[in-house]
Amino acid sequence: MKKLLYLIAFLLVFTHAKAQENRGTLVPAKIFQRSVMVGGSVSGSYKRINITSSSEPITGHRQQYDMDAKVGYFVLSDFAVGLKGSVYHYKEKMADQIPTQATNILAGPFVRYYLNNGVFGEASAAVGINNRPNAAKTDLMEYRGGVGYAIFINPKIAVEPALMFSYYQEKRPAEGNRKLTEWGPSVNVGLQVYLFRERKFQLTR
Repeated sequence: MKKLLYLIAFLLVFTHAKAQENRGTLVPAKIFQRSVMVGGSVSGSYKRINITSSSEPITGHRQQYDMDAKVGYFVLSDFAVGLKGSVYHYKEKMADQIPTQATNILAGPFVRYYLNNGVFGEASAAVGINNRPNAAKTDLMEYRGGVGYAIFINPKIAVEPALMFSYYQEKRPAEGNRKLTEWGPSVNVGLQVYLFRERKFQLTR
């Protein structure tokens, strides 16, 4: 009887642990093919800025707060492609200039790959516009890449902290073709919902 109770307890623990992972019954993957991910993240960053022009270059810094929304589709097990939209609000201080603040809107594709332990890598590219107060709109471009970890609170919902690095470029034709570039890390906290259908094992005679 004790052996039977121990076996039942072991099976319960094993089943509970397995239920916390988003995986198909027969697929050795964290997220299997044809799943859909929907979610978003918030982040904050502090970055250095360089502005190049025909005169002397200008340097400064930017404090930025971001909100992202994304939809992805797993074309292969553990590998997703999708679209991401971002809204950035920042405060910018350049040398010998009055601090300014503005909001950026960008959108573009992203790719993500998971390891079975929940670690994932993500890369994205985006373009958009800047609506700085009392200034002409400017063209924006950004590249991001980094790593994160999916913490599944149930089989379909995960909290995802991540460390990302970005390169950002802004062209300002109205200011003598100035080009602003910035780079640096950001810490993200995301919430993702995974919509999937479990694969079932079917016995055949």
